[in-house]
Order: sequence, then C-alpha cells, then structure tokens
Amino acid sequence: MGDTHRGEELSTDDVFRVIDQASKFKSAMYLGGAEPLLRRDFFEILDYIKARGLFVSFTTNGTLLDAGKIETLVSLGVDHVAFSVDGVEEVHDDIRGKGAYKRVVLAISELSKCKRRRGSKKPSVAINMTVSENLATRLKDTIGAVVDATDDGVESYRIHQLWFITQQELLAHQAATRQFLGCSSPGAASHLIPTSQLLDATPLAEEILSLKSWSKVRSFPYLTHDGILKYYAEGGKIDQRCIAPFFGVVIKPNGDVKFCPDEWIDDYILGNVRNDSLEAIWNNASARRFRSALFRQKCFPGCKRCSFMYSVRHP
Repeated sequence: MGDTHRGEELSTDDVFRVIDQASKFKSAMYLGGAEPLLRRDFFEILDYIKARGLFVSFTTNGTLLDAGKIETLVSLGVDHVAFSVDGVEEVHDDIRGKGAYKRVVLAISELSKCKRRRGSKKPSVAINMTVSENLATRLKDTIGAVVDATDDGVESYRIHQLWFITQQELLAHQAATRQFLGCSSPGAASHLIPTSQLLDATPLAEEILSLKSWSKVRSFPYLTHDGILKYYAEGGKIDQRCIAPFFGVVIKPNGDVKFCPDEWIDDYILGNVRNDSLEAIWNNASARRFRSALFRQKCFPGCKRCSFMYSVRHP
C-alpha cells in the first residue's frame, strides 16, 4: 500500500488471490506503506486474511480510526496494531498537523476500552517512536504522556532507530548493488541526510539505556551503548548476513515483488503477482541470484540501517 504507484494498485481480487497463495505457507502478513486505512477495502482485506487463520498486523497514524472501525478490528481478531507517535503533543502535531496527537491517543484509548469490553487480548497495541532530533532526549516524556492519555492501554513502546544513509554510504551501496546484482538502487537516496545533520548519538544512547528497567519499552534494533554510537556513525559495515530473503518478500502496491523494504534496493524486482504466482517467484532465477550474492557478501552497505536486517533473527 502507498502512493508511489497511484493508479496501479492491486485490486481487491488481486489482493485476495495473493492471500490465498500465501495461506498455503501459513505466512504472517504485515500491511504497510503510507497509511493503510486509506484503502477503502482495507477491512475486507483484514477479514479475508483472518478467515484463513493468518497472523496480520499493520501500522497506522490513528487519525482514521473511529469507534466503528475499532469495534471491527477487535471483532475480526486482528493480531497487532502499531500506532506512530513522533513525540509529545506539540512535537507530534508540528510534524503531522494540529490535533493529530489528540486523535491518535483517543484511538488508542478507545481500542483499549473495546478490548476490555469484549474480553479480548487482540489486537496487541504498540507505540512506534522513530528517533528524531526532537524525540532523542524526550523519550521518557513521550512515553509518560501516552501512558497518561490512554490509561496505560498499550502493551509495548518501540523506539525505532532512524533509517538513514550518508552520501558516502549511498555511493558505496549503489556501487555494490551494481556489481553484484546489476541494479543501481536509486530509491536508497530517499534516506539520504547530510553528514552535518547526523544525530548526536551519545545522549540518545544514555536515555535509551536509562529506560532499560521499563518493562514495556523496547528499542529496535536492540543495541548496546557502543552499538548505538556505531549505528549513527558514518561508514562501517556490520559483520552479519541478511537472512530476510530466505523468509519473506515485500509486495509493492502495483504487485512488484522484492526482497528489500523501504526502497533500499528498489530496482531489483523478482516478478509481479499479476503475472506469476508467489510460489513461482519465490525461487526463480532472480531470487536465487540475490540469495547467492548474500552468501558471498553477507549484506550491502545500506543494509546497516535496514529494518529487515534486524527483524528477521538468526537462529
């Protein structure tokens, strides 16, 4: 889901067909990309997924969730919902528009109440807080404000490290993908920030570690104090193999199938679900070439700050 393929999005029937194919493998599904509730058939899709016994989760800004939609989420048995919160009220509203904070905390509070009324544990609720200059030293304030506004109706608070790349890293990343994959990864430039704007990671690391005793708080990826400093430093390659392409794929709004999220290697396309089945795409020549490159290289320079590098764990 998203706005980069406007006019080309998969139809409801297309999506249902993909779900049917994925259900053979008992796949877990995450619906992301911009704001998923903008799709008019979003709840039909959720219903179709849950009718096939699959795990489903999504992330939302919460502004489109009213009481009726919240009741539907709970009745369908949606497994997990994450709400994006960018900081305390004035910070959040400065980014997303006046009144956005009140709407998201109201949605969280109403969802918590609905679950209690129905005696349901689903969906579990998380707050996603992506690190920014304004949030970095106000994590405690942000979490405390949500706790107060929602009567502690949240199961977990996730501090998401910032996904970014510097000019030097971008050039290295694109050179590596050209050499080993034959693609140029232009979309990785969407994460580009100047070195002059690199975050001072020391106060961030100290605040994250000060939250270690807060049982509901998690950082993603989990990093030590030194690990956080290295993460925000320019250059360096992590000595870890990306195994995400052995466990799942990303399906773009137009049906293109890729291994990498967030445009990190955006022009390496495995196939399209309008033309081929997921099963055929999963192990086709393009998929095998990509996995072979990972066996040799472990990962590419841009992988250092890709969510899939850390969300799929090594056994």
